[in-house]
Amino acid sequence: MNVLFLGAPGSGKGTQSKKIETEFNIPQISTGDLLRAETASGSKMGEDLKKIMSSGKFVSDELVLKLVSKKITSDDCSNGFILDGFPRNLSQASSLDVLLNDLNVAIEYVFLIDVPTDLIIKRCVGRITCDTCGKIENEYFSDFREGDSCGEGVYVKRADDNEETVTNRLRVYSEQTEPIIEFYEKKGILHRIVGGEDGPERLTEEIVTIIKN
Repeated sequence: MNVLFLGAPGSGKGTQSKKIETEFNIPQISTGDLLRAETASGSKMGEDLKKIMSSGKFVSDELVLKLVSKKITSDDCSNGFILDGFPRNLSQASSLDVLLNDLNVAIEYVFLIDVPTDLIIKRCVGRITCDTCGKIENEYFSDFREGDSCGEGVYVKRADDNEETVTNRLRVYSEQTEPIIEFYEKKGILHRIVGGEDGPERLTEEIVTIIKN
């Protein structure tokens, strides 16, 4: 079973990917994790990637696709995979389609986590993370505030979790990623899951039901 999650930053697609990974025992593939693992491996590709990233340049779609191809053809993905955060634009979606066709692999489910913009902004701007254990809370939806203790460390806010940066991220998402929705809609494999303030459990139940049925 091969699954792809789409959604704006802060929509919760990463959370749902992890839950589906656990439910069906298939690995979540994050391109960020793939890049970090390859650079740490000491391989020729890893050294090339390290030079590119240390110079501040973007990693080309071609290299990212090579990493994705390497991962999905590994033993880890023999029962399927979950793509989260890739593809990010229509060009990447088309290239991924070609790659999967060549490998005789198909994505069976594309889940779009659709969350209202004002709620996404609250999720991102209000997010605080413990600097020791990594626990995440939100200043809008909990009693915790930046500087409070979680018991192990102190809650801090990421510098880029501000309204201006988050609004810009959403603008880029709208311009670059939303056209992918139509791409997968035409294939008949897109499922729109509407998120809200009722927590991630209801979304997980809906996704699991769609897959099992």
